[in-house]
Amino acid sequence: MKAILIIAHHCILPGAYKGFEGILDKLHHDLPGTRVASTSLLDLENDLRTLLREDVESVTLLPFLLLNGQHTKNDVPRVVAKLQAEFPQIPITLLPCLGDWKEFADMVVNGIRNAQKETVRQSSNSTLHTTHSTSHTSNLFSVELNLEGRNVLVVGGGRIALRKVKTLLPTGARIAVVAPQFDPEFSHVIASGAKQSMVTMFSRPYEPLDLRGIFMVFICTDQPAVNAQVSNDARARRILVNNACDYLDGDFIVPARMDFGENIAVTVSTQGRAPSLAKKLKQKIQTEWGEGLEQVEHDFLNS
Repeated sequence: MKAILIIAHHCILPGAYKGFEGILDKLHHDLPGTRVASTSLLDLENDLRTLLREDVESVTLLPFLLLNGQHTKNDVPRVVAKLQAEFPQIPITLLPCLGDWKEFADMVVNGIRNAQKETVRQSSNSTLHTTHSTSHTSNLFSVELNLEGRNVLVVGGGRIALRKVKTLLPTGARIAVVAPQFDPEFSHVIASGAKQSMVTMFSRPYEPLDLRGIFMVFICTDQPAVNAQVSNDARARRILVNNACDYLDGDFIVPARMDFGENIAVTVSTQGRAPSLAKKLKQKIQTEWGEGLEQVEHDFLNS
């Protein structure tokens, strides 16, 4: 299997990797059978070494950078040379940075030309139009995931993180929780759920290497800069993100769940837009439907 590893700048601003993710998606679509991965300049050595340990026959590196400067002339080649010596049986090809591609110059010129045409078209239109924009959030796709044996990361040690861990414990996931400090209840909750899931706590700030091998990450801190960094780091690695502080920034939300009997699970979702309403609906369903649903299950199993 051939592999492509794209190297981007490290950035903590929300949404910074949007265009980058589009290129990854297109590579996945247009190059079936090729392992497509991404990394940052900070994580290049560790991520490239991990990739080389997989069943790959060759690796092509693309510096997702415009200028042929310090990174492309010195930093990246130094890492490539080091790892090529460690894995001499796997060819590593380092492509030029984007700014040195002839096609890139043509793309820039065409983009400017099209922008100029659009400006002329708009200025020549003497009729003013008022547009009313309406914010729209697409309906989310509901799905139940099997997390047994999967690596899940929770970043944060407060009450929100604690609730996430409580939700994850019955799934059988391998849970890692990273935070400088933890709510005192963490120890009790983890001890009570140790038979269902393996939980490891790290009493320190989040580090990008915490995402290695992670399938899903829950962001639960009250630090916007940390939240943004975790979100962008995870997206660059194509890891599913749940941002408890900003549902629009995440890939998924967790609906309010109720279990009745042994086989019935009911979830309530407001698409992340009204958590308090979801909580109220959950209470209403538990109060008014609980006994009825358990009776339905009992009658079904004994019919």
